[in-house]
This record gives sequence, structure tokens and C-alpha cells, in this order.
Amino acid sequence: MKPSSLFYLYRFLASIPTVRKELRVWVNLAAQLPDPLRTQALSSIEHKAFHCIGGSIYAHYPDADTQAMIRLIVAFQTISDYLDNLCDRLHVTDPDAFRLLHTSITHALTPGAPLHDYYALYPHGEEIYLSGLVATCQDLLRRIPYYPRSQPYVLRLAERYCELQVLKHVEGGEHLLREWVERSADSTLAWNEWSAACGSTLGIFFFFALAYAASTPDGEQIMQAYFPWIQGLHILLDYLIDLTEDADNGDLNFITYYPTVKARECSLCTFARESKRHANRLPESAFHSIVVDGLIALYGSDPKVAQQGQQNIVRRMACDRSNLLLLDLCRGLRDLNVI
Repeated sequence: MKPSSLFYLYRFLASIPTVRKELRVWVNLAAQLPDPLRTQALSSIEHKAFHCIGGSIYAHYPDADTQAMIRLIVAFQTISDYLDNLCDRLHVTDPDAFRLLHTSITHALTPGAPLHDYYALYPHGEEIYLSGLVATCQDLLRRIPYYPRSQPYVLRLAERYCELQVLKHVEGGEHLLREWVERSADSTLAWNEWSAACGSTLGIFFFFALAYAASTPDGEQIMQAYFPWIQGLHILLDYLIDLTEDADNGDLNFITYYPTVKARECSLCTFARESKRHANRLPESAFHSIVVDGLIALYGSDPKVAQQGQQNIVRRMACDRSNLLLLDLCRGLRDLNVI
């Protein structure tokens, strides 16, 4: 008998303390850095810990080593969140510096790749934190038995992620992103939707989990489900709840490029519907269903949703009774500071 969605949800919730414990390892190391890197490393963990918590659902995929996967997801996501802060918060706009910083991501995903000075073109540097995160990912990936099978898909997703992060943080980012999507995307999606799908790490985490089992999955079917649909849903929700914050900070937000509120809401509902449809077609469909429903519930329960009057669109995306119950559960867990 295959596990149900409730089984995955229970295991996910029970492991949140383990994720927080793993994050404390990196908090302790980040505290040793010189400023301003110390401030950005600590801030990225404090304000984005829910990225690691949410991503840890993939540690519970059948056959995955839960403890090792939690360590891997936390280390990799911490690199991602830290670099986002370095590109966004320290008034640096050099694309070459950003590209070199982001080689740490592809090195983290390539066991045996030599570590570099990722800060060589950046105005600040340190020697223990970013390289330590990269080395941890390499070591954990080296131990996953079938990772070489997953690695081409992981790197394909990572290359899109890195290019997005570079282009969106430099001067003229919108124009550069539009040009990049026009060159790269074989899709009917709008440029902001395809770009958003590039910004998620969920597909990478799933390919990590798949690499524990000897069975050979249909990698292209998985890619079609995660890119653009599940990953796009993830990041569009992330931008939806950050609309006011990004406007205040002058940050690029893909949600603002819809011509009307109605067009935005139609797109969000399409991403939710297509994500659920593709999830139901994947092996272990109950797992992917809880991922999709969990995304809507996790982001939809954020206090910023009520503050920005977005409750109706979140409920339309949730649409069915079980997802609405999960939405209420997440609100309760937030009230208890569990998530």
C-alpha cells in the first residue's frame, strides 16, 4: 500500500525540528564571518529559513535517506539564499562578480569539482562559510548511489537558476531577462512566468531524492511537471506575498508584469491547476500532491496575504476541501511558531 498525502505531511511536520537544528550549524559558522558578510549570512537564514523547511519535504520521498537529505537540502538552499542577499542587499551590480559567486552552486552539485575563490570579483570575502557549504553538498551528493543519473537534470535546472539570479540583479535586469527568455524558452508562457519558474530549487531537490533508488524514472516527464509548472507556482506565490515589500525596496517582482489583476489571478490559478494535474501523473502522486497543496498553504498562510488583501486568490488556487483544510492548518502552525 502506497503512503498517503497525510503520511507525508506527518513526517514533514515531525522533522521540522531537525531542519532547525541543521540550520543552527550554519548560523554558528556564519557568526564567525566579517561584516557585512556576517550580517547577510545571518539575515538570509533568519528570514528565509522557511525555504529550507518547505524544501525538506523531499527528504521524505520513498527510499531517500531522510537525515542526509535534510543536511543536503539545508546546505544547498542556504547557498541559494545567501547569494541572493549578496546580489541584492550590498549595492553591488557587477554581473561578473555575480556569475563567479554563482559558480559555487554548480560546484556544489558536482562532487569532485575544485573549490574556487568565489568572492574574487566581489568587494567582500571570507574563507570558511561559502566553501564549507559547497564542500558539504559535494560530500553528501557523493554518497547518493544513483546521483550521476540525476545530475544532468540537476545541472540544467541549476544553470537556469544561476542565470536568472545574475540577470535580475544587474542594471537593466528586466530588458536582459526578456532577451534571455526570448533566446532560451521554447514555451508559450510570458517572459515573467518562464523566468519565475527558473527561480525555484524544488526540481533539484526532487532529483536528489530520486537518486537514492535503482529504478529509472522518466526524467523528461519530471522536468515537464516541475518546469515550468510546479517551480513556477512556487516562485509566483513567493513574489505574490512580497508585492508590497518589493515595491518599498524597489526590487524586481515578476507579479507586477501582468497587465491587470484579473490576468494575474488567471495565471496563478492556471499554474495551480496545471501543477496539480502534472503531480497526479507522476509516480508517488500522493507525494507530489502534498507538495503542490503545501506550496499554496505555506505561502497562502503567510500574514502578508491578509495584509495585502490576497485571501480570495489564495482560496481560488486552493479550490478543494483538502487544500483549504491544509491552508487552515498552516495558519495554525504559524500562530504556534512551528513554521
